[in-house]
Amino acid sequence: MRDHEYVNVRRVCYDEGATFVPACEKCGRFVKADESVRVGDAGLSPEPNATCSKCGRVHMLFEGFI
Repeated sequence: MRDHEYVNVRRVCYDEGATFVPACEKCGRFVKADESVRVGDAGLSPEPNATCSKCGRVHMLFEGFI
């Protein structure tokens, strides 16, 4: 992913502080984010956290913790 592709695009922020760009890691389309994500001592859960209309269950692009 190139940083300039998602400038001025909305972000999805969760209570745990995890911030994502709501785009599919596989095809780049915008996705429907899950209501919550799991965060534990080891970091983010490896489970998919969004649904892409083309690819199905996927991961959003993670930006970091705020």
